[in-house]
Amino acid sequence: MQGTQHNPNEIRALSVGKWFDPLISVAIIATLYLLFYKTPITDVYLTLLIVLVTSAYLFASELTRAGWKFKDRPQQRIGDMLDRTFTKFYGVLVGILFIFFAVWLFPAYEHVTNLGRLEEATVPFLAFIIPVSFFVILMTELILGEKRDGTYQLGLLARGRIRQIDWKIFFDGTREWLLRCFFLLINFYAGVWYLSNLRAYGLPDTTGNFVEFITRLDLAIFGMIIFAILPGYIFASRLIGTELRKVDRTWFGWAINFSCYPPLNAAVFGGWVGYRPPSEMIELYQGLPAWAYHTMASLPILYVVGGAIIFFALIHLWGEAIMGVRSANISSRGIITTGLFRFTKHPIYVSKCFQWAFIFFPVLNAIGFLDAIQSGILFLLVCAIYAGRALGEEKLLATDETYVKYALYMDDKSVFAFVGRLFPIMTFRWRYEYWKKNGQLQY
Repeated sequence: MQGTQHNPNEIRALSVGKWFDPLISVAIIATLYLLFYKTPITDVYLTLLIVLVTSAYLFASELTRAGWKFKDRPQQRIGDMLDRTFTKFYGVLVGILFIFFAVWLFPAYEHVTNLGRLEEATVPFLAFIIPVSFFVILMTELILGEKRDGTYQLGLLARGRIRQIDWKIFFDGTREWLLRCFFLLINFYAGVWYLSNLRAYGLPDTTGNFVEFITRLDLAIFGMIIFAILPGYIFASRLIGTELRKVDRTWFGWAINFSCYPPLNAAVFGGWVGYRPPSEMIELYQGLPAWAYHTMASLPILYVVGGAIIFFALIHLWGEAIMGVRSANISSRGIITTGLFRFTKHPIYVSKCFQWAFIFFPVLNAIGFLDAIQSGILFLLVCAIYAGRALGEEKLLATDETYVKYALYMDDKSVFAFVGRLFPIMTFRWRYEYWKKNGQLQY
């Protein structure tokens, strides 16, 4: 293991994503917004339009390079194929019903505005997704043959065929739909909010106030991030290789991920590790963001810091957009090794932490030496949460031969490889051997 070497071209060839996908996805999102943002179309309908058109492009793009085109079709009886198709389709319907059940059950989803948005989106969304799901399932079963995945197991439950259920796969399928429900809802609500905000206040104005421009541009970029990842939570298909391959079964993985999203993040980041400016500092800033207040005395520094905020926002956007239709949390839908993932295994988490450091200047957002130390430590704890997420993802993927090759290569070639050379315990190689030795890998 110590002497493992991999060719860079071999590592790039392992990737399921292409470097140009983010550019086209973002271009579609921006173009549709610019075409329709001044029209009478509602925020909800414009959100659906952007997401569905982006999804259609990503599906078509993946379809053009699907490996099954060069393989022989499986021999199967039409009756068996149709039975599996209907069973999986029933599984999809169960999953959709689960989403509506979650909205009804949990108060966190019962915000009046969000419920109104969901009600407005329901009919057109279902009118699109239900027939498309059936067609995609039918074509997948016809072309690729049998695979009794988690959705199939849910369909067996819906059809009352309890004795045929593989319960291990069933619970993995349930976890998949839990994740899809949670992240589809919060990202849909966020997408509509960002769209509404942009339409209300306008696009970033390059001729106006620099601080306002950076603030508006950062908001617009984050909105594009939401739209870039939404397709990944709408559908997954074996036909284009975006199906769920593995899902985390550990409490640690679920807890540390959900702590970063509403409603739990309000308690974690707004309470326990609240490193952002306290009320007395916000009053002192007089309406300015922290980064602008602390750099306003020097225009060159102000411009550099503002540029750094947008630079890391764009890295975040690229990292999320290249995941695109494979967007997933605490699960695997394929390994990305190109683009920014050539430089670090976790460009999204790295960019988030650096951007927050520039936006909030944690150590300066305090009154007195001890408060400054406290704020700095709390920010390091925020970074530690994302390091924990990265660690959990690596452990989940460590049984995937493709990921192991990629991660071992990155031990030597990433921009942070020097850390591993100084502290071997920080390398994937060390962690991988430790997990194997102690039987901690999830198979």
